[in-house]
Amino acid sequence: MKKYFIFIVVLTFLIFTPITNLFSKFGTAWGPASFKTNGERIYFTSTSDRGTKITYRGGLGMGMMMMYGRLTCASCHGPSGRGGKHVMHMHVMDAPDIRWFALSEGENEHREGEGEEGHEHEHGEYTLEIFKMAVIEGKHPDGKPLKKEMPRWKMSGEDLTDLADYLKSLP
Repeated sequence: MKKYFIFIVVLTFLIFTPITNLFSKFGTAWGPASFKTNGERIYFTSTSDRGTKITYRGGLGMGMMMMYGRLTCASCHGPSGRGGKHVMHMHVMDAPDIRWFALSEGENEHREGEGEEGHEHEHGEYTLEIFKMAVIEGKHPDGKPLKKEMPRWKMSGEDLTDLADYLKSLP
């Protein structure tokens, strides 16, 4: 009976402990060769090939994701960067399209806000500095704050540039 109990405890531990904590110093089960660029790695794992720490504050106020997972860009904006409506921890979110050309194209404006009316935010050419304002400072180019659901990320300038380059590569 005792062996059966120990077996169940160990099995439960293995099932409910994230694989990321068991096999990777980067906090992800994906190996270093899983991503073509550091920017892609940052987008999907919120970790850097450089070993520099990428953290965030804010967001939905839930701290780390369930099962010790990491909140990542892909968590909200999806694997393609196109965003869209989805539910995260019983909260409906409408994440914007963050592919670089989508941020830069057209009239250089986008709508954000609750309901149909939203708020329009205009900007000129989309630059790394504007991207930094959004990702690091949580602000639109006009200085108004982004939605509270958007975490304020802390990462090195090199990692931010790598992330921007990845978003530029998305079709």
